[in-house]
Amino acid sequence: MIAITPDAVAKPAVGVTPWILLVVSDERQRRIARSAWEEAGFAVEVAASALDALECLKVMTPSLVVVDDWLYRPAPR
Repeated sequence: MIAITPDAVAKPAVGVTPWILLVVSDERQRRIARSAWEEAGFAVEVAASALDALECLKVMTPSLVVVDDWLYRPAPR
């Protein structure tokens, strides 16, 4: 696992707000992480599962994807 904090990511030029895709299964952890990234000046899109994240990636290209290492993995169909 690679740990990264909002302070570790370089911000782009003035006037450009980078988008972060945050993929975290636990609701409490999503709120905490989202708040930290937003306070650091990033726009945040949140996904609760890998499948939700794939849907988000169909319509946006984030600057960074942050993924929870405990994501739920659905059973194969």
